[in-house]
Amino acid sequence: MLPTLTYLQFHLVFSLPVVAALWYLAPRYEPVRRRRATAGIAILVAIAYLYTTPWISYMIRQGAWWYADGAVLVRALSIPLGEYLFFTIQTVVTAFALHLIGFDPTFREGDFDRLPRVAGVVAGVAMVVGGLWLVTLDQSYLYLGGLIAWVGPVVALQWAVGGGYLVRTPRVWLAATLIPAAYFWVADRIAIEMGTWQLSTELTTGVAVLGLPIEEMLFFASAGVMTVNGLVLFEWVLDWNDRRGRPTEAAAGAFEPDPESADPVDD
Repeated sequence: MLPTLTYLQFHLVFSLPVVAALWYLAPRYEPVRRRRATAGIAILVAIAYLYTTPWISYMIRQGAWWYADGAVLVRALSIPLGEYLFFTIQTVVTAFALHLIGFDPTFREGDFDRLPRVAGVVAGVAMVVGGLWLVTLDQSYLYLGGLIAWVGPVVALQWAVGGGYLVRTPRVWLAATLIPAAYFWVADRIAIEMGTWQLSTELTTGVAVLGLPIEEMLFFASAGVMTVNGLVLFEWVLDWNDRRGRPTEAAAGAFEPDPESADPVDD
């Protein structure tokens, strides 16, 4: 068995070097795009803390997972300091990966189509209902069902806003979700093997892929897709707002004088 790392040591080994490398490789945007990208990341980090803290705190208090003796130095609301750092680290790593892959936030006709927006809302509501139903079936579904129900409202909200845009850009947000998630899957599997944290066998399904519980796989994928879609939709909404206040080319042309119809100027 690998030696146990504290949570902070885990970040020093697996998290912070990745953040530093991605920051160095991040694209250098022009000032307006840079400000928007930075604001989007800051807002998503704040939302991550506000939305994730109650759910993580509840799961820890229920015993869905716990940490090795000595692995945690400080806690607040039952959540270790290292876990709080993870909220920022995962958001930033996912954001940098998204910007390295690149995406076009340009609003286009059809992005407000009703069908994908309604379908996304229905899917999100179904996730809430289905997740809560799973929790009532058996205690082994607490983590899985709770996770699905936790993600559902965000899915509904994001797709209600920009379902049309998300439908036409799946390759970008899927890649930007799965690539960072794959790294966190590997790091998480190592941390579990080291014993830095462990999952309850009673409150999880016991289904695993290469030793990594499916609940953990779904958590990193879910957190990633919520982050990616939040970032792309933030800049997409700003572009839509820009275009609302910008005259179309045809309208702008109406204000240009027609040289053929202009009154001749006497010599």
